[in-house]
Amino acid sequence: MLILSHNKRSETLRCLDSVALLGYHPREVLVVDNASSDGSADAIALAHPEAHLIRSAVNLGAVGGRNLGIRTADERWAYGYMLFLDDDTVVDERLADELVAALRADRSSGLATPKAYRLGEPGVIASAGGMRVRLGRGSIADVGAGEVDRGQFQQPGPVDSCVGFAVLARREALLAVRGFDERYNPYGWEEVDFSLRVRRAGFRISYVPAAVVYHAGGTPGRGRAVPAYEQGKSANYLRLMRAHATPLEWAGFALALPVRATSVLLRHIGRGEWRAAVARVRGILSGPPSG
Repeated sequence: MLILSHNKRSETLRCLDSVALLGYHPREVLVVDNASSDGSADAIALAHPEAHLIRSAVNLGAVGGRNLGIRTADERWAYGYMLFLDDDTVVDERLADELVAALRADRSSGLATPKAYRLGEPGVIASAGGMRVRLGRGSIADVGAGEVDRGQFQQPGPVDSCVGFAVLARREALLAVRGFDERYNPYGWEEVDFSLRVRRAGFRISYVPAAVVYHAGGTPGRGRAVPAYEQGKSANYLRLMRAHATPLEWAGFALALPVRATSVLLRHIGRGEWRAAVARVRGILSGPPSG
Protein backbone atom coordinates (compact mmCIF):
# COMPACT_ATOMS: atom_id res chain seq x y z
CA MET A 1 0.00 0.00 0.00
CA LEU A 2 1.07 3.58 -0.62
CA ILE A 3 0.62 6.38 1.90
CA LEU A 4 1.35 9.96 0.89
CA SER A 5 2.67 12.23 3.65
CA HIS A 6 3.21 15.98 3.82
CA ASN A 7 3.53 18.02 7.00
CA LYS A 8 0.97 16.01 8.97
CA ARG A 9 3.23 14.16 11.38
CA SER A 10 0.63 13.18 13.99
CA GLU A 11 -1.99 12.32 11.37
CA THR A 12 0.45 10.16 9.41
CA LEU A 13 1.50 8.27 12.53
CA ARG A 14 -2.16 7.75 13.41
CA CYS A 15 -2.78 6.41 9.89
CA LEU A 16 0.18 4.04 10.14
CA ASP A 17 -0.95 2.85 13.58
CA SER A 18 -4.28 1.84 12.05
CA VAL A 19 -2.60 0.24 9.02
CA ALA A 20 -0.54 -1.92 11.39
CA LEU A 21 -3.81 -3.49 12.58
CA LEU A 22 -4.99 -4.50 9.11
CA GLY A 23 -5.76 -8.18 8.89
CA TYR A 24 -4.69 -8.54 5.26
CA HIS A 25 -1.37 -10.30 4.59
CA PRO A 26 1.07 -10.40 2.92
CA ARG A 27 1.53 -6.69 2.41
CA GLU A 28 4.19 -4.03 2.04
CA VAL A 29 3.71 -0.49 3.33
CA LEU A 30 5.34 2.28 1.33
CA VAL A 31 5.32 5.88 2.60
CA VAL A 32 6.27 8.75 0.31
CA ASP A 33 7.11 11.83 2.37
CA ASN A 34 6.71 14.90 0.19
CA ALA A 35 9.52 17.09 1.62
CA SER A 36 7.82 17.58 5.00
CA SER A 37 9.32 20.27 7.20
CA ASP A 38 7.69 19.17 10.46
CA GLY A 39 9.85 16.13 11.19
CA SER A 40 7.34 13.69 9.71
CA ALA A 41 9.92 11.51 7.96
CA ASP A 42 12.08 11.01 11.05
CA ALA A 43 9.02 10.31 13.19
CA ILE A 44 7.74 7.73 10.69
CA ALA A 45 11.12 6.00 10.53
CA LEU A 46 11.27 5.80 14.33
CA ALA A 47 7.67 4.73 15.03
CA HIS A 48 7.18 2.43 12.04
CA PRO A 49 10.49 0.92 10.91
CA GLU A 50 8.53 -1.79 9.06
CA ALA A 51 7.37 0.81 6.53
CA HIS A 52 9.45 1.50 3.44
CA LEU A 53 10.06 5.25 3.61
CA ILE A 54 10.90 7.42 0.61
CA ARG A 55 12.11 10.91 1.52
CA SER A 56 11.47 13.18 -1.44
CA ALA A 57 13.72 16.24 -1.37
CA VAL A 58 11.01 18.32 -3.05
CA ASN A 59 7.24 18.41 -2.74
CA LEU A 60 6.06 16.50 -5.80
CA GLY A 61 2.40 17.21 -5.14
CA ALA A 62 -0.27 14.59 -4.64
CA VAL A 63 0.07 13.24 -8.17
CA GLY A 64 3.85 13.28 -8.36
CA GLY A 65 4.16 11.66 -4.95
CA ARG A 66 1.81 8.85 -5.87
CA ASN A 67 3.58 8.25 -9.16
CA LEU A 68 6.93 8.09 -7.36
CA GLY A 69 5.44 5.45 -5.08
CA ILE A 70 4.06 3.49 -8.04
CA ARG A 71 7.45 3.48 -9.79
CA THR A 72 9.18 2.37 -6.61
CA ALA A 73 6.69 -0.44 -6.01
CA ASP A 74 7.05 -1.60 -9.61
CA GLU A 75 10.81 -1.86 -9.12
CA ARG A 76 10.65 -3.71 -5.80
CA TRP A 77 7.63 -6.02 -5.78
CA ALA A 78 5.46 -8.20 -7.99
CA TYR A 79 2.24 -6.92 -6.43
CA GLY A 80 -1.29 -7.53 -7.64
CA TYR A 81 -3.04 -4.59 -5.97
CA MET A 82 -2.09 -1.21 -4.61
CA LEU A 83 -4.02 0.54 -1.84
CA PHE A 84 -3.64 4.32 -1.94
CA LEU A 85 -4.18 6.18 1.34
CA ASP A 86 -3.85 9.82 2.33
CA ASP A 87 -2.05 10.67 5.54
CA ASP A 88 -5.24 11.90 7.23
CA THR A 89 -7.10 8.59 7.00
CA VAL A 90 -7.73 5.91 9.61
CA VAL A 91 -8.59 2.44 8.32
CA ASP A 92 -10.85 -0.27 9.61
CA GLU A 93 -8.95 -3.52 10.17
CA ARG A 94 -10.90 -5.26 7.37
CA LEU A 95 -10.54 -2.50 4.78
CA ALA A 96 -7.93 -4.24 2.63
CA ASP A 97 -9.59 -7.68 2.93
CA GLU A 98 -12.92 -6.35 1.67
CA LEU A 99 -11.48 -4.29 -1.17
CA VAL A 100 -9.23 -7.08 -2.42
CA ALA A 101 -12.08 -9.59 -2.21
CA ALA A 102 -14.23 -7.30 -4.36
CA LEU A 103 -11.60 -7.03 -7.10
CA ARG A 104 -10.90 -10.76 -7.00
CA ALA A 105 -14.60 -11.48 -7.41
CA ASP A 106 -15.00 -9.14 -10.37
CA ARG A 107 -12.19 -9.17 -12.93
CA SER A 108 -13.87 -6.32 -14.82
CA SER A 109 -13.28 -3.94 -11.90
CA GLY A 110 -10.01 -2.01 -11.90
CA LEU A 111 -10.64 0.11 -8.81
CA ALA A 112 -12.49 -0.46 -5.54
CA THR A 113 -13.60 2.43 -3.34
CA PRO A 114 -14.79 2.06 0.28
CA LYS A 115 -17.44 3.67 2.44
CA ALA A 116 -15.85 6.64 4.21
CA TYR A 117 -16.93 8.36 7.40
CA ARG A 118 -15.83 11.75 8.67
CA LEU A 119 -13.25 11.20 11.34
CA GLY A 120 -14.51 12.44 14.70
CA GLU A 121 -18.15 12.59 13.57
CA PRO A 122 -19.61 9.15 14.33
CA GLY A 123 -21.92 7.87 11.63
CA VAL A 124 -21.55 10.91 9.36
CA ILE A 125 -20.65 9.95 5.80
CA ALA A 126 -17.75 11.50 3.91
CA SER A 127 -18.30 9.35 0.81
CA ALA A 128 -20.50 6.34 0.16
CA GLY A 129 -19.83 5.25 -3.37
CA GLY A 130 -16.97 7.43 -4.51
CA MET A 131 -17.92 10.57 -6.42
CA ARG A 132 -20.81 11.36 -8.71
CA VAL A 133 -19.44 13.05 -11.84
CA ARG A 134 -21.68 15.29 -13.96
CA LEU A 135 -19.27 17.22 -16.17
CA GLY A 136 -22.03 18.90 -18.15
CA ARG A 137 -23.53 20.35 -14.97
CA GLY A 138 -20.20 21.50 -13.57
CA SER A 139 -20.74 19.10 -10.69
CA ILE A 140 -18.50 16.56 -8.97
CA ALA A 141 -19.68 15.53 -5.51
CA ASP A 142 -18.95 12.86 -2.92
CA VAL A 143 -21.92 10.51 -2.77
CA GLY A 144 -23.80 10.86 0.51
CA ALA A 145 -21.44 13.48 1.96
CA GLY A 146 -22.76 14.90 5.23
CA GLU A 147 -25.58 12.38 5.60
CA VAL A 148 -26.00 10.27 8.71
CA ASP A 149 -25.59 6.61 7.81
CA ARG A 150 -28.91 4.83 8.31
CA GLY A 151 -28.09 1.96 5.97
CA GLN A 152 -29.10 3.84 2.82
CA PHE A 153 -25.75 3.17 1.12
CA GLN A 154 -25.32 -0.56 1.69
CA GLN A 155 -25.71 -1.64 -1.92
CA PRO A 156 -22.42 -2.40 -3.73
CA GLY A 157 -22.11 -1.57 -7.38
CA PRO A 158 -20.35 0.45 -10.09
CA VAL A 159 -19.69 4.16 -9.52
CA ASP A 160 -18.47 7.12 -11.56
CA SER A 161 -15.22 7.82 -9.74
CA CYS A 162 -13.16 6.70 -6.80
CA VAL A 163 -12.16 9.04 -3.98
CA GLY A 164 -8.49 9.95 -3.86
CA PHE A 165 -7.87 9.46 -0.16
CA ALA A 166 -8.57 5.69 -0.14
CA VAL A 167 -8.78 3.45 -3.20
CA LEU A 168 -7.54 0.01 -4.16
CA ALA A 169 -6.19 -0.33 -7.70
CA ARG A 170 -5.62 -3.50 -9.68
CA ARG A 171 -2.08 -3.47 -11.08
CA GLU A 172 -3.35 -4.07 -14.62
CA ALA A 173 -5.47 -0.91 -14.34
CA LEU A 174 -2.48 1.12 -13.16
CA LEU A 175 -0.41 -0.15 -16.06
CA ALA A 176 -3.20 0.54 -18.54
CA VAL A 177 -3.40 4.24 -17.65
CA ARG A 178 0.26 4.71 -16.59
CA GLY A 179 -0.61 6.05 -13.18
CA PHE A 180 -1.83 9.55 -12.40
CA ASP A 181 -1.59 12.52 -14.77
CA GLU A 182 0.98 14.93 -13.31
CA ARG A 183 -0.53 17.87 -15.16
CA TYR A 184 -3.09 17.91 -12.33
CA ASN A 185 -0.43 18.87 -9.79
CA PRO A 186 -0.36 20.11 -7.15
CA TYR A 187 -3.94 18.87 -6.58
CA GLY A 188 -7.49 19.05 -7.85
CA TRP A 189 -9.57 16.34 -9.59
CA GLU A 190 -6.59 14.10 -10.33
CA GLU A 191 -8.50 11.13 -8.92
CA VAL A 192 -11.47 11.86 -11.19
CA ASP A 193 -9.24 12.03 -14.27
CA PHE A 194 -7.58 8.80 -13.09
CA SER A 195 -10.98 7.14 -12.66
CA LEU A 196 -12.31 8.24 -16.04
CA ARG A 197 -9.16 6.99 -17.77
CA VAL A 198 -9.44 3.65 -15.97
CA ARG A 199 -13.03 3.36 -17.17
CA ARG A 200 -11.99 4.33 -20.70
CA ALA A 201 -9.44 1.50 -20.54
CA GLY A 202 -12.32 -0.95 -20.05
CA PHE A 203 -12.46 -1.34 -16.26
CA ARG A 204 -15.28 -0.67 -13.84
CA ILE A 205 -15.01 1.13 -10.50
CA SER A 206 -16.70 -0.75 -7.67
CA TYR A 207 -18.16 0.64 -4.46
CA VAL A 208 -17.57 -1.74 -1.54
CA PRO A 209 -19.69 -0.69 1.46
CA ALA A 210 -18.26 -3.44 3.67
CA ALA A 211 -14.86 -1.71 3.41
CA VAL A 212 -14.63 1.22 5.82
CA VAL A 213 -12.24 4.13 6.21
CA TYR A 214 -12.34 7.35 8.24
CA HIS A 215 -11.19 10.63 6.72
CA ALA A 216 -10.25 13.87 8.44
CA GLY A 217 -9.86 15.89 5.25
CA GLY A 218 -12.22 17.16 2.64
CA THR A 219 -14.52 20.18 2.64
CA PRO A 220 -16.13 20.36 5.11
CA GLY A 221 -13.80 18.49 7.39
CA ARG A 222 -10.39 20.09 6.97
CA GLY A 223 -11.40 23.53 8.25
CA ARG A 224 -11.13 26.71 6.23
CA ALA A 225 -10.56 26.62 2.49
CA VAL A 226 -6.99 26.74 1.20
CA PRO A 227 -6.72 29.34 -1.63
CA ALA A 228 -4.09 27.43 -3.63
CA TYR A 229 -6.23 24.29 -3.44
CA GLU A 230 -9.35 26.15 -4.59
CA GLN A 231 -7.52 27.78 -7.50
CA GLY A 232 -6.12 24.42 -8.57
CA LYS A 233 -9.56 22.82 -8.46
CA SER A 234 -11.06 25.49 -10.73
CA ALA A 235 -8.23 25.36 -13.27
CA ASN A 236 -8.11 21.57 -13.27
CA TYR A 237 -11.87 21.25 -13.75
CA LEU A 238 -11.35 22.91 -17.12
CA ARG A 239 -8.51 20.48 -17.83
CA LEU A 240 -10.85 17.63 -16.92
CA MET A 241 -13.47 18.98 -19.31
CA ARG A 242 -10.92 19.26 -22.10
CA ALA A 243 -9.83 15.64 -21.58
CA HIS A 244 -13.19 13.94 -21.08
CA ALA A 245 -16.25 16.06 -21.92
CA THR A 246 -18.42 15.44 -24.96
CA PRO A 247 -19.70 18.36 -27.08
CA LEU A 248 -23.08 18.01 -25.37
CA GLU A 249 -21.44 18.18 -21.93
CA TRP A 250 -19.52 21.30 -23.00
CA ALA A 251 -22.81 22.92 -23.99
CA GLY A 252 -24.39 22.03 -20.66
CA PHE A 253 -21.33 23.24 -18.79
CA ALA A 254 -21.44 26.62 -20.56
CA LEU A 255 -25.06 27.03 -19.48
CA ALA A 256 -24.47 25.85 -15.92
CA LEU A 257 -21.21 27.72 -15.26
CA PRO A 258 -22.65 31.12 -14.25
CA VAL A 259 -25.01 29.55 -11.71
CA ARG A 260 -22.43 27.10 -10.36
CA ALA A 261 -19.71 29.72 -10.13
CA THR A 262 -21.99 32.19 -8.35
CA SER A 263 -23.06 29.52 -5.86
CA VAL A 264 -19.48 28.55 -5.06
CA LEU A 265 -18.36 32.17 -4.67
CA LEU A 266 -21.27 33.05 -2.41
CA ARG A 267 -20.51 30.02 -0.25
CA HIS A 268 -16.90 31.11 0.22
CA ILE A 269 -17.90 34.72 0.85
CA GLY A 270 -20.55 33.63 3.34
CA ARG A 271 -17.83 31.84 5.31
CA GLY A 272 -15.57 34.87 5.13
CA GLU A 273 -13.18 33.03 2.80
CA TRP A 274 -12.41 35.98 0.55
CA ARG A 275 -8.99 34.73 -0.51
CA ALA A 276 -10.50 31.38 -1.54
CA ALA A 277 -13.19 33.18 -3.55
CA VAL A 278 -10.56 35.21 -5.40
CA ALA A 279 -8.53 32.04 -5.99
CA ARG A 280 -11.55 30.32 -7.54
CA VAL A 281 -12.00 33.21 -9.97
CA ARG A 282 -8.31 33.17 -10.85
CA GLY A 283 -8.48 29.46 -11.52
CA ILE A 284 -11.43 29.85 -13.90
CA LEU A 285 -9.90 32.82 -15.71
CA SER A 286 -6.45 31.30 -16.06
CA GLY A 287 -7.70 27.85 -16.97
CA PRO A 288 -5.29 24.93 -17.38
CA PRO A 289 -2.11 25.36 -19.41
CA SER A 290 -2.32 23.89 -22.89
CA GLY A 291 -1.19 20.30 -23.27
